Amino acid sequence: MLFNSYIFIFLFLPVALFLYYFLNRLNKYTIAQVFLIGMSCWFYAYFNISYLLLLGSSVLVNYFFHCLICRKKHKACIIAGVSFNLLLLCYFKYFDFFTENINAVFGTSFMLRNIVLPLGISFFTFQQISFLADTYKGEAGKCGFIEYALFVVFFPQLIAGPIVTHGEMMAQFRDPLRKKPDGDLFAKGIMLFTLGLAKKVILADTLGGAVDWGYGAIAVLDSTNAILISVLYTFQLYFDFSGYCDMAKGIGYMLHIELPVNFNSPYQSAGIIEFWKRWHITLGRFFTKYVYIPLGGSREGKVRTCRNSFIVFFLSGLWHGASWTFVLWGVMHGIGYIIDYLGKPFWKKVPRWLMVILTFCFVDLAFVSFRSPDLGVMCDMYRQIFSGGFGPPMAEIAVFFKGSAWDYLFQVIPAGSAFIRNYLPCVLFMALALYLAFIGKNAAERVEKSRFGIGSAAGTAVLFLYCVVSLAGVSSFLYFNF
Repeated sequence: MLFNSYIFIFLFLPVALFLYYFLNRLNKYTIAQVFLIGMSCWFYAYFNISYLLLLGSSVLVNYFFHCLICRKKHKACIIAGVSFNLLLLCYFKYFDFFTENINAVFGTSFMLRNIVLPLGISFFTFQQISFLADTYKGEAGKCGFIEYALFVVFFPQLIAGPIVTHGEMMAQFRDPLRKKPDGDLFAKGIMLFTLGLAKKVILADTLGGAVDWGYGAIAVLDSTNAILISVLYTFQLYFDFSGYCDMAKGIGYMLHIELPVNFNSPYQSAGIIEFWKRWHITLGRFFTKYVYIPLGGSREGKVRTCRNSFIVFFLSGLWHGASWTFVLWGVMHGIGYIIDYLGKPFWKKVPRWLMVILTFCFVDLAFVSFRSPDLGVMCDMYRQIFSGGFGPPMAEIAVFFKGSAWDYLFQVIPAGSAFIRNYLPCVLFMALALYLAFIGKNAAERVEKSRFGIGSAAGTAVLFLYCVVSLAGVSSFLYFNF
């Protein structure tokens, strides 16, 4: 089920909120949690009911390992538990990828299984690995099955994160004060959900139309338009994924649960190290705690630090998808991270504004690999970007920014020439995207510092209604693919 769908907004979410708080008001706390688990299962099964069995089996097996580790604390138990999760992930996500590469290298003809990737498997697998690891280290105590199941399948973060930890969630699930709605937090939740919805349906989906056209017509792009398409995708991905996380956090607020921040204005970063402290924060936290630090972290000199960092980014690229384009994206960021780490004394002398621009340019170029379906398309796009042929933005790109609202505006306000009517919407849209990404506060910051009154309520209501009207072209979130 999509957050940006009529069934979720007008049926699923109201039912979930009302009955959850109603059961808690009757002091049926356990039943309320079971109800929330059931609603989360419905949320997940709405996409593909066959994979609900996979999710349920994963939860049962991991809870078994959790109990086993609590009793025995043997290293073999944690190895077996982590291995189970990695093998499950490798089979569903990487089996065909590995088979294709074996066939290519050794000339074999092993059959591909064309396995459909279960939604959210990368997220709930990593979440359960972290829980088992923390149990083994004594950081997570024994918990009941209902609590554990809710921790894994809690619907706001089940499909695309953020990747939460036991320390963030278990105490909140057990806190009796969080069984009741909090008025201020509920209002924040509605506002944050609306801002995230606007990011998705107004910004990301509009940008996505132009990006899809551009990647389908690379041969006709000159350097200017190839760069423009790459920048549009960089903004699309940010507004899409951060929008999802804002909506997830907003729903959590409505349920009196606080989810961690996953994005903190990443395009305002002055360096790749800072970028990864702001982008997909919970994934970076996972790799730091469970890969980087066990490898030695930064404790054994610069060479080992660079090696460990590179391994983390290689794995991060592979985590995002079974394709060499994702691996290459991870390698690019690994190299960028190492250059930033080794060049710190020099970078400090560079003005921050220039470092922000340079960082964004690097991130943008790396995202070409991330967006490309294969290495051939990636090479074609890079070739067009660096071809040196410059020209005005193409009308085929500008047309995606001419929505009905713009058309109405230009009917009532004289807009001058046809050139202005065609390109002004694109210019204004990009100005808004640049402001939100580089200058303005992010959605979470806006909500935290807002004073709730008639003005903010009216503004949220108008934005929400505009988003609802725009839901006619419902689209899934980009990170559902990962």
